[in-house]
Amino acid sequence: MPPSRVLSQRSLDRLVRQLTKRRRLAAAMSQSLFSEALEAQITADRSDLLDSDAPMSAASEMSYALAADACDRLLQIDRALRRIANGRYGNCEECGEAIAFRRLRALPTATSCFDCAGLTRLDEPEGVGAPGRAQL
Repeated sequence: MPPSRVLSQRSLDRLVRQLTKRRRLAAAMSQSLFSEALEAQITADRSDLLDSDAPMSAASEMSYALAADACDRLLQIDRALRRIANGRYGNCEECGEAIAFRRLRALPTATSCFDCAGLTRLDEPEGVGAPGRAQL
């Protein structure tokens, strides 16, 4: 599908820098959280050696959940970088229309436009958006 709007090279470079920075942070956070979760689980396992039905500690559950979230962000960032490399970045995957640059600036991993994401545009007068829609 041909792009409906081409981002300027300057805007694209800015978004690539932002995505690359977020990728480094997400990778570091993911690694750190998985290490914390593993350490918490090892500690819990040592104290629960006699109780084989002992549940995972709350600390290790939370660390695993946070690490999984960081991994998900990392995957979203990698997908966005692949879309940039393939020339498909900036277009809604549902309708093919351009994703507003202000949305990409706020959420550079966005794959859908305001309308397909079910968001009300910030510049719409109050009450114009569909009832119950979130705002970005």
